Amino acid sequence: MLDRIRRFVYKKIYGKEGELMMAMLWAQKIMCADTKDEALTLYKRVPRLLKDRVTEILVESGCEDLIKEEE
Repeated sequence: MLDRIRRFVYKKIYGKEGELMMAMLWAQKIMCADTKDEALTLYKRVPRLLKDRVTEILVESGCEDLIKEEE
C-alpha cells in the first residue's frame, strides 16, 4: 500500500514520464562512471522503485556487465 502511495506522489510531482527520466539519469550516471567498481557502487544506490527500469535501460544499452559483480 505504501508503494502505491509513493508512486502516486512521485507521478504527481514528476509527471507520468518522470519515472522513466529518473531511471535514464541513473543509468547514464552509471555508464559514465570512471571505473567498474564505481559503477557497481552507483548501481547499488539506485532507489528500489527505479532499480528494475534502470536495469532494463542498462541491458538495452549493452552495459549489463555494470550491474553484476564478477564472481
